[in-house]
Amino acid sequence: MSRPICKSCQQSVKMTKVELARMMQVQTEEIGDLLVPVEVYFKRLAVCEVCEDLQYETTCRYNGMLVHYMTRLKNKQCPRPGGSKWLT
Repeated sequence: MSRPICKSCQQSVKMTKVELARMMQVQTEEIGDLLVPVEVYFKRLAVCEVCEDLQYETTCRYNGMLVHYMTRLKNKQCPRPGGSKWLT
C-alpha cells in the first residue's frame, strides 16, 4: 500500500517570472488600497533582490514570503532580525 503524498510537498517553491507576474496582477487588483506606491515598491524590491537572505530568487529567508508580494504591501516590513533593510 502506497502512502498518500502531501499536496504541499508536490508544489515547487520556485516560480518563473511569468508565474510571479500573473499572481501579482491578480492579487494586487483585489487589494489596491493596501498597496504602497509603485516607487516605494521598486525601492523595496531592489533591496530584497540583492539581499543575501533571498532564496530561490523570490523568497525571503526570514518569513518565507515572496518578496515581490511582500514589498508591495503597506503593512509589511523587512523581517530581518538585525533590523529592516528597507528605508521606506
